[in-house]
Amino acid sequence: MQWIISLYITMFPVILAGVFNMLFLKIPFLKSRCRPIDGGKNWTDGKRIFGDSKSVLGFILMTVLAGLLEVFWGFLLQGLGQNKRSLLYLYFENAPSFNFLIGMLFGFLYMLFELPNSFIKRRLSVSAAEQGDGRRGLKLFFFILDQIDSMFGIMLCLGILVHLTPAQILYAIFLGGLTHVLVNCLLILFRVRKYL
Repeated sequence: MQWIISLYITMFPVILAGVFNMLFLKIPFLKSRCRPIDGGKNWTDGKRIFGDSKSVLGFILMTVLAGLLEVFWGFLLQGLGQNKRSLLYLYFENAPSFNFLIGMLFGFLYMLFELPNSFIKRRLSVSAAEQGDGRRGLKLFFFILDQIDSMFGIMLCLGILVHLTPAQILYAIFLGGLTHVLVNCLLILFRVRKYL
């Protein structure tokens, strides 16, 4: 149980960055400046590469937000004398420069590991809102993938940094997926999101 609490304490800045990223990108001024990563271009099959939902601004914002929130979280844990609660600080010094870089790395990996999922969905003509258009197998597959895709990169990186076992990494990805669902449910409740 202690390990799970430490995992959540370690990952809290990234979770928060994901929420803030979504909120900020709903601000009309920022939303109007979102340009898709794929530049609106199509793949060889004539379909979009990633789609409009993956934007350059979203990618940059998530990366920077995660870095800044990691620095803030580091200061907070330091002030409360709780450094040992974070898995990172069992192996690395709680320093602003490290926190900013590791936060940015986590934010970057969060966004990067969402791209293959988007690419596959465009190939199969699966919309983000409909998740498989009634095709039950695809609907379930992409629902699960949407919850854990960004976790793969982050947890692999964290696993290397803090020496997690493969079983711990898989369990962390599973917990990340459950957390993603719960956070999305809250965002739907507060009308920030329209669907899971």
